[in-house]
Amino acid sequence: MEPPQDRRRFMRLPFQVEVELYCPDRPPYVVWTEDLSKGGVLLLMNGHEYRPPIGTRVQVRVAGMLECGERAPLVEATVVRYTDSGIALSFDRPCECAEP
Repeated sequence: MEPPQDRRRFMRLPFQVEVELYCPDRPPYVVWTEDLSKGGVLLLMNGHEYRPPIGTRVQVRVAGMLECGERAPLVEATVVRYTDSGIALSFDRPCECAEP
């Protein structure tokens, strides 16, 4: 029996940062990232009982102010799956960053 294929298109990097999660008809949640890729992010829900349904369009951004004194931009994403501790989001437009 062959092992299941990994369907990920982008490499994941462990990355912990506090973010604001905006869900329809809800106040923003402050949660933490667990990992990040060009195509999405895994969020730890930090004990929040509400998890937006799979398929829900949400917005996410780094919490607080950037060094320049501005807020980080909101990134559009879609909830694609649940984990024991959080939710996985797929960015609606994958990052177009240059490879290192």
